[in-house]
Amino acid sequence: MGAEARDSQGVVARVAEILRAFAEAGDSLSIKELSQRLELPPSTLHRLLDQLLETGLVERAAHRRYRVGGEFSRLGALAARKAGMLRLAGPMLQDVARQTTETCMLGLLLPQSLSMMFVDKAAAALPLPYPIRMHRARSLLWGATGLCLLAWLRPETVEQVLRRAGPCPLDGRAPPRGAALAERLAQIRARGYALTRGEQTRDAVGMAAPVFGAGQRVVGDLCITLPRARFAAGDEARFAGLLMQRAATLSRLNGHVAPA
Repeated sequence: MGAEARDSQGVVARVAEILRAFAEAGDSLSIKELSQRLELPPSTLHRLLDQLLETGLVERAAHRRYRVGGEFSRLGALAARKAGMLRLAGPMLQDVARQTTETCMLGLLLPQSLSMMFVDKAAAALPLPYPIRMHRARSLLWGATGLCLLAWLRPETVEQVLRRAGPCPLDGRAPPRGAALAERLAQIRARGYALTRGEQTRDAVGMAAPVFGAGQRVVGDLCITLPRARFAAGDEARFAGLLMQRAATLSRLNGHVAPA
């Protein structure tokens, strides 16, 4: 093996180590922390991180720190499309879409970037007047699908999401204060589902129920979206009951054991 081939192999291994370090840390890392973890000189890390920034696999965080980027999370979700929960969720999505006549999606929590992503959907008889962007990272702070996941995360994780939060994508309003958000999340947990109107898409209603995995951890949610004009007075109870039932079934299939 020539010197060029050996050097290329070394670069690939180092990039893999960097991405693995971010994934295992679950939060941002500084150059100093990466250098200590990987036993690599800061100059080498600067060069490799600059290349990873260009690809979107890594992004800059506050205070000269780095974290995994949206492309890293997107690729991870795409790689999992044929595995585990995604295979199990198909019949649930189709059933909810058939019974509600509305589009049903599977949202997946992306712990490394503290975001979520739609990874599968079942289109319904009634078409949507707006697009659904699949396989793109979305904030946990705006919309039913994100808030449903956020409600079952640890308080310190919620604080991290708030620190990273940007304005509402629809109208630009500022993120809620911690106390107001905590109260809203407590209400979601109490009723077992999230309901929002016009937070991610104008004149759209979103509903979501959590899906859990082993260890009592939330891993995703089942959600529906529909225009506000189609959301009748009696739909909330019917849709919510169906979503929670199918989400609970998917949780059991995914290894979740409900607490006694």
